[in-house]
Amino acid sequence: MSTNILNTPSADFQSLGVRLFEQWTALWNGDLALADRIVAPGFRVSFANAAESAATDDLRGPDDLARFVAAHRESIPGLHYSLSGTPVVDAVTGQIAARWTVTFPDASGSTVGKSGIDILAVTDGRITEVWSVTGLRAFASAG
Repeated sequence: MSTNILNTPSADFQSLGVRLFEQWTALWNGDLALADRIVAPGFRVSFANAAESAATDDLRGPDDLARFVAAHRESIPGLHYSLSGTPVVDAVTGQIAARWTVTFPDASGSTVGKSGIDILAVTDGRITEVWSVTGLRAFASAG
C-alpha cells in the first residue's frame, strides 16, 4: 500500500471505496472506458473460479481487463451486475469488499441469478488487484 492511502481519513476512503466499487460494477455492465480511470497500469485479477474463455491469470492492466470484460459480455448477452448492500471499506489496508449479483437470460429466456464477492486492493485511488469468487447461485435473502 502506498502511504497516502494509510494517511487518508477514514471517511474519505469510505466514500472513495464505495464510489470505486460502483464504478467497478459499471465497468462490468459494459462501461469499458472506466478501466483506464479506475484500474492501475499493473492491475491483476485472480478469479477463484476457472474462466473457460481466457487465461485470466495473465490479465494485466486496464486494456487487458476491458478486452476480457467485453468478450465476457459478448459470450453471455444480457448480463447485468448490481451491488448487494454497501461495500465494506478498510482504510488501513486499502481494501474494499462487496457482495454482488449478476442476472442474465438462459437459453429458454428464464432469468438466471448468481452471486459473488469481490475484494479490491486500492493504491493511490486506483484498483491494483482484485480477488473474485462467483457462486453457482444467488445468495439466499436474509430474513
